[in-house]
This record gives sequence, C-alpha cells and structure tokens, in this order.
Amino acid sequence: MSTYYRTFNNYLRDTFGERVYRVPLDAGFTCPNRDGVKTFGGCTFCDDRGSGAPTIEQALNIKNQLQTGIDRVRKRFKATKFIAYFQAFTNTYAPEGVLKELYDAGLDHPEVVGLCIGTRPDCLNDNILDLLHEYHKKTFLFLEVGVQTIHNRTLDAINRGHTVEEFYDCVERVQARGMRIATHLIFGLPGESEADMMETVRKIGPLKLDAIKIHQLCIYKGTPMEADYHRGELPLLEEADYVRLVCDSLELIPKETVVMRLVAEGKRDEIVAPEWCFDKEKVMWKIEAEMLRRGSVQGCRYEEPQLLHSSAAPIVPA
Repeated sequence: MSTYYRTFNNYLRDTFGERVYRVPLDAGFTCPNRDGVKTFGGCTFCDDRGSGAPTIEQALNIKNQLQTGIDRVRKRFKATKFIAYFQAFTNTYAPEGVLKELYDAGLDHPEVVGLCIGTRPDCLNDNILDLLHEYHKKTFLFLEVGVQTIHNRTLDAINRGHTVEEFYDCVERVQARGMRIATHLIFGLPGESEADMMETVRKIGPLKLDAIKIHQLCIYKGTPMEADYHRGELPLLEEADYVRLVCDSLELIPKETVVMRLVAEGKRDEIVAPEWCFDKEKVMWKIEAEMLRRGSVQGCRYEEPQLLHSSAAPIVPA
C-alpha cells in the first residue's frame, strides 16, 4: 500500500471491505488489427497471447479458467473475493449475444464480485456499450480501454489501427453512461521523446478517467519489435529514466485517479528486454523512494483545464 499514489488494491479494499483479486481470462478473442478488418499482425509490441497473463490456461473454457485461477489465488493468498478479468486480446470484439454468454460465464461463480474487460476504443459501439451498461447496473464493472499514446504517428507506427480521436470519442460515450473506465499507457514507444510521453499524460489527465495503467515498453519474443530491437533500431528506456518519468507522471495525474499498474513484468522465456523488468519489486521500490526524495504525491502538479468561456465543460484534448 502506497502513501504516494492511489493504488488499485486500496481502491478495491475500500469498495469491497477486503482484498479482491483479479483472475485473468482468455475468451478466445482476436483484434481488428490482427484479422484484417483494420490491418494484419496486431500491435507490433504484442505477442501471441494478446497481452494475456502467462498463468492463463488457454485450452480451458471460461468457467474452468476461472475456477483454476481462483483455486490458485486462494491457495496463495487465502482470498475470498475475485474479479473475472477478460484480459487477452479485444474482449468486446464479437456480437452482443456472444459477449453476453461469455460475461455471464465470468460472473457465474459465488465468489466473483465483478468484471474487468480489456478492449480497444474502436470496438465499443453504442450497442455494445448499452450491453455493458446492463452489467454496470447489476455488478462491479471496469472497462480497460487501451490507447498507449495520444500521438497518432506513434499509433500508426505500432499498427494500432485506431486514432486518438476514436479514443476520446469512446471515453465520452462511456462516461456519459456513468461507467468506470481505465486506460493503458506505454512509455518508450518507437520514436517518442520524453516530452511526447509527458504530453500524453497531460492530455489524459483532464479526461478524469477512473483509473490508469502505465508501463515500460517490453520486447516480447516473436513480435515485430523483437526484430527491430535485435537490429539496434529500437532503443529502450533505462531503469532510472523510467522511474523518473513515472514519478513525473504521478504528479500530473489527478489525485482521484486509481493507479492500476506502474511496471510491466514478465518471464525470461517470454521477454527479451529490458533486463530490469524482471525485478518488478525493485523498480516499484525505486519509484516510491523517488517520490519520497521529492516530497511528492500523486496530483501535486495536476492543473484543471481552463474553461471555455462561460461553459462549465473543460477543454477536450484534440
């Protein structure tokens, strides 16, 4: 539990009265930038697990994945409450009937208290949002809508297949329904300067999202980025630079925003680099130590956007 920023663990404890654990699931989805609807190949940083956790047993159906995950977490932490986390690939990329069946399966366990659904901004049309809103009304629901960066040139370079304008539109429609929404940011994407990364944070802050994830770029085996890295065409952030950028970002994020993650981690048989990503606890300790050194806390440098004339609506980033 950190005193420097609002952690997701604390948020869930405050919401449910005890520690709640997410159980990652792979429901067999793909993405529109993989199957040719937008492009082929997927995001250049993404491996064949689609950002799914290595603990997911993909051969099992949702019910059995969930039970296996619950048993594993309960044994380790003596947990009693869980969230079904649809994590791998784009978990709203299917007809509403298919989605309903999968989400219902995720909730069909007496110890599951909610859903967390990872997706993209271009896979949340109004019909799907209406379906999700029905779940929002009856259970705890968190949408994780990845954007990674607010720079369209970078989104093109990493083959995202959507624009930042689509992300802003998605956020507006989700928030209009009163639903919880988080986003993901990656620091160290190809061609981005530190100023670019901080501009992303400054543009995301005024959206007043419920939560945010930040992590460093990792080079996964078998991805297009692995080839670029081995050719020496893709420099990675050093640990000290990443720690500094994360602390700068925490200062610029509204204090109410829940921080779901600050460091990506993985196994050596999956990730090529950076070497420092294999010791997440050490990196997290350095982030805390730097915040202490600065005498800093989340939101201490956040500034509310100026108002447009007499309207109470903040300026929406373009």
